[in-house]
Amino acid sequence: MSDLKLSGLLFCAAFLVRLVAWMGAAIFGTDGCHYLLMADWMGAGRWSEALSLSYHPMYPLLIAIARIPLDDTIRAGGLVSVTLGAAAVLPLFHVVRGAIGRPEAFVASLLYAFNPSIIDAQSDVLTEGAFVFFFIASMALTWRMMEEPTLSRAAVLGAFAAAAYLTRPEGLLAVTLALAWPLVDLIRRRDRRGLRAGGLALTLVVVLLAVFPYLLWVKSVKGHWDWSPRSSAASLIRSAGTVLNPSVAEEARSSLFGSFAKAIYRVTYLVTIPFYLLGFFELWKRRGRPALFLLSFPLLYLGGVLFTLRAYDFMSVRYVIPAMSVLLGVAALGLTAALRGLARRRPEPLLGAALLLLIAVLPCVRALNPTRWECLGYYTAARWIETQRRPRAMSGPIQQVAYLSGCPSVYSATTPEGVRRQVREGRVDYYVYTEKDLEKRPEYVEMLRSCDVLEAPVEIVGPPGTWKLYVQRAK
Repeated sequence: MSDLKLSGLLFCAAFLVRLVAWMGAAIFGTDGCHYLLMADWMGAGRWSEALSLSYHPMYPLLIAIARIPLDDTIRAGGLVSVTLGAAAVLPLFHVVRGAIGRPEAFVASLLYAFNPSIIDAQSDVLTEGAFVFFFIASMALTWRMMEEPTLSRAAVLGAFAAAAYLTRPEGLLAVTLALAWPLVDLIRRRDRRGLRAGGLALTLVVVLLAVFPYLLWVKSVKGHWDWSPRSSAASLIRSAGTVLNPSVAEEARSSLFGSFAKAIYRVTYLVTIPFYLLGFFELWKRRGRPALFLLSFPLLYLGGVLFTLRAYDFMSVRYVIPAMSVLLGVAALGLTAALRGLARRRPEPLLGAALLLLIAVLPCVRALNPTRWECLGYYTAARWIETQRRPRAMSGPIQQVAYLSGCPSVYSATTPEGVRRQVREGRVDYYVYTEKDLEKRPEYVEMLRSCDVLEAPVEIVGPPGTWKLYVQRAK
């Protein structure tokens, strides 16, 4: 079977499993409301308001474009994530094939297509699908530029690297390595130097043309040149300057590093860890430029995450998914080595196939369970709010209700003085929380219920089996 047909089948498998997982979710996740609202505002031409939410613009822009034929922003957000998340298997296959080999590329693609943690993130309205696609595509194109440089490929590389950065601030690494690796090859290799130099220059020009409007907007808002308005990007700068966030105590930072290790564990789901170790051993024996190239993107990425945690106060498994997706090539190398060893001892072909199915495919079952069906009452709460005064903004742990009500979500104040300030300044009209918050955050709920600028809570009961919601309106 040709590489084109094989990678096409892998894409179909990855797309189908993500589509099923997305269809099993009753509602989008918490962060999704920000991207959806940005997409709506972009579609309405309200660009400054959309960018003011401080998320990078590429994913919301893609949602806004997909919304045109679909006529539904929520559906567009899910399908963009599902489609691009599945499409990332194509560049992953080609970059692992070029750096290691075809069998390893096939196994790495299987591990990626059916990884439950990756499926969870890419079947929601989140940036993971788009970012992983642009990140790995820029990596694959960088490798092709080193091996077979052309001006057209250089321009496409610049566009994909810029798209990675415009999706998430971590995409700056894709831009850096898209320039650094061809520059190294330009210095060390004597063939086609003019073409290599021209391609490098063209990649840089395309990146600058693509990102300059966004950088100009960031400068207009912050008053100085900066690469991102995101707090995580600012934390990286603080870490670089060793001006650490005083709110992140040493004990808290240790907890964050523990969360980092747990995130790695979740993506590897334990059973693949021996194959990562064997894969690193096999890769060490090969050494050379392909191995160094393959490891440079994920290891520098993970190093950046660890460095940022010195001054940041949050960690999620989503932060390691792009790097761990690439490192699946290492796990695939270890797994294929183990399968070859098994074939020499036990030549039955079905045994190896069964082991590959058990390790690479069956874990995806966990990601196919229905999710968030207890949250269906959010729609009921949004319909009730629409019958009241239209909100300018909403606060509380339940951010999805804000989007469903057509307004932005604001992080909730945690003190009565903070709530009074938010209401007095006209930033928040409603506070929404669920019966789960009564159990898990009783002090917060009591603070809201006793606050003199909020009305008494209204209980919203959704469909049977869903959480009750409580809505408090500003007086």
